[in-house]
Amino acid sequence: MSTARLDALREVANIGAGHAATALSTLTGTRIMISVPMVNIVPPGDYVPEIAPHTEIAAVQMAMSGEINGGTVFLLPIPAALRLAERMLRRNRGTSPNLGNLEQSALKEAGNILAGAYLTALSEFLDMRLMLSPPTLKIGEPAQALDALGDHAPRADSPILCVETEFFLEEPVESLHGYFLLVPDSDAFDAIFRAVRVD
Repeated sequence: MSTARLDALREVANIGAGHAATALSTLTGTRIMISVPMVNIVPPGDYVPEIAPHTEIAAVQMAMSGEINGGTVFLLPIPAALRLAERMLRRNRGTSPNLGNLEQSALKEAGNILAGAYLTALSEFLDMRLMLSPPTLKIGEPAQALDALGDHAPRADSPILCVETEFFLEEPVESLHGYFLLVPDSDAFDAIFRAVRVD
């Protein structure tokens, strides 16, 4: 992956993070900033399970369709998922002992906002029409949590875009670490780079 291609994808990710931060801040009633510390194109292999080894995660998944197809996944370790859900529900820290129905609904909304912001940025950047399915949530080890992607699960012949995502929350101040994965069909990256005229 050339530097120019990575820079193009990083620009899209940063624009999407800015839009997502604004939407999440409005919903939670507290300021949330989202940084994009690293954007990588990686072969799936064992990489995704290694994001959070031996750690249960919450994975919000959506299918992507339109001029390019694939799937998106928003991954958070369970402790971070609980904290984000509490913020979404405007609850005090530690008041959600587990991911019940309300917490899961809040996480799906957060994942929907994040994926929607990234896909909107990508759509505008590429001048392509992209749509997302309603979100689903899986909880478990990373490999198990990704099973629900079905045909769009990472495959040996399909690279993934991995955006490390840091949430900075105020009142009280804390940071949460997660990952956003774009899992396009095998020919989608070529279509993306043709659209932006990046070699």
